[in-house]
Amino acid sequence: MGAHAPLLDVLVRSVGTLTSDFDVVELSQQLVDACTELTGAAEAGLFLGDHRGELRVLAATDERARWLVETVDGPTGQAYRTSSPAIVDDLAAATLVWPEFARHALEHGYRSTYALPLRLRTDNIGALTIFGAAPGALDRAAVRSGQILADLAAIGIAQHVLRPRVEPMQARLPVALQDRVVIEQAKGVLAERGDLDMTEAFDRLRAHARRCGLRMAELAGAIVVGRVDAAVVLATPAER
Repeated sequence: MGAHAPLLDVLVRSVGTLTSDFDVVELSQQLVDACTELTGAAEAGLFLGDHRGELRVLAATDERARWLVETVDGPTGQAYRTSSPAIVDDLAAATLVWPEFARHALEHGYRSTYALPLRLRTDNIGALTIFGAAPGALDRAAVRSGQILADLAAIGIAQHVLRPRVEPMQARLPVALQDRVVIEQAKGVLAERGDLDMTEAFDRLRAHARRCGLRMAELAGAIVVGRVDAAVVLATPAER
């Protein structure tokens, strides 16, 4: 079982989280962090389709990966639209299919991309995108591990937005994305007050939320409206 033990550990922790009143952004961040550790990838991001069908970040390990997926159409969009994996083992060879995406990805140091759909029954709600620093960065086993994490994320997101009424899943996804919008606002406040980049600001926010037993969106909202002093959050060391 040795090769599968790290994945099993992630699954056990995540299932334990899903049995309680959980923070969907924190769960998503744990899954993308685990994704890079399990697969050896450079970066990863979890993206949901909003009510217009545009992909928006729920969690990411790097701001560059987030910007690339949200701004430029590429494999993530294809995985989302088709509900099938979009595997690009060599981005240098993908310039004809996705010229703008491949160019920006290569400039950021990415050499391969693996976009895996977030599926729940008949609903296609987003995609997990994994970036490799070398061509062919993920083998078949690593891609399977990534899809397992994507499926687990879809279950967690669905549980978070579940409502006792019948309506399409896509109509309820803004409930999850609203949390991320508030977090982005708080990141901006912390980055400006602390002269930090956005990644460091997120790390401080996440660390303080964990320390105080708060959901990240709850803490972020309090920072935005001034109920929590940004200086107190900035004093919390980021977790690595």
